[in-house]
Amino acid sequence: MFGPRAKCKVCANCREAYIEGDKYCRFCGAPMGTPKYIEEDFATVYGPPPIKRFHKCMKCGYQWTTRAMIDKERWCPKCGGSAPAVSEDEYSLT
Repeated sequence: MFGPRAKCKVCANCREAYIEGDKYCRFCGAPMGTPKYIEEDFATVYGPPPIKRFHKCMKCGYQWTTRAMIDKERWCPKCGGSAPAVSEDEYSLT
């Protein structure tokens, strides 16, 4: 059995995590509009530590980092442009 349930904000289009202040979904590129609320079960996951990745929008230049094992963020949360991850060696945030 899973632990407690929690309400989470998600993108109405792809149901991925909604981050407060985003104008576009980082995962599918859709305009955020009004997020949906879903209830999720918490589960403990063990494994290797997350990987730090840098993202930079090819359209507007907005920059951010992620720390996850699987990074599915491909779209800029500010303008909706393409924002693939780049390695720490190729780009550094200043």
